Order: sequence, then C-alpha cells, then structure tokens
Amino acid sequence: MTEQPGSGEEKKTIAIRVSPELRGRLDSVLQITGGSVNDAGTEALEQWIAGKLADPAVRAKALEGLEAEERALQARRQALQGLVGRPTTKDEGGTSTSPRPASRRGKAAGE
Repeated sequence: MTEQPGSGEEKKTIAIRVSPELRGRLDSVLQITGGSVNDAGTEALEQWIAGKLADPAVRAKALEGLEAEERALQARRQALQGLVGRPTTKDEGGTSTSPRPASRRGKAAGE
C-alpha cells in the first residue's frame, strides 16, 4: 500500500487526534509489523469507507444525493438552452433533450 516516491499520484495530508493509549497501541503494532502510520491510517480509512458504503441507509442517502444533483443539472441545462434560444423537449423516458442544431445552409455535398 506504500506509494513509491515519484509515482506521480497526488496525496492529501490529513491529521487525526487520538488518545495516548491508542497511539501507544498503534506504535506497538507498527513496530511488530514494520508498517507505517500512513499505511495503517490508509488501510483503516479504506475499511471504514467500505463498511459505510455497505450500509443500505448510507447507499440510499448517496442515491438521493445523485438524484438531486441530476435534477439541478437538468434545471441548469434548461436555463442555458433558454438563453441560447434552443427549446427543450422531453424524450420517451422523460429526459429533457434539445433539438439538433440547424444544419448549415448551402448545397449538400455532391449537389
């Protein structure tokens, strides 16, 4: 899990406060395993996130957030299309679409 220097992957630093007792236990385990605080923290966060995402209530809340973002995006799209004079229509699935842009004037190729 350790990144090699120069791998090009951007890293963000976070800090957490832990009790002296927890820090002592962490240091003891790291000394035995030869791991780093960074590796332990990354592994713990990955497991925590996976556990949260396995919770149906959290997944439902995430889906609600996605649906709200989609509605907001559709509203912005409609507003922009109104500004440029391209009316929106609804397709069979109820999704807003806009008509194709007008074709170029002039003769078609081969005429």
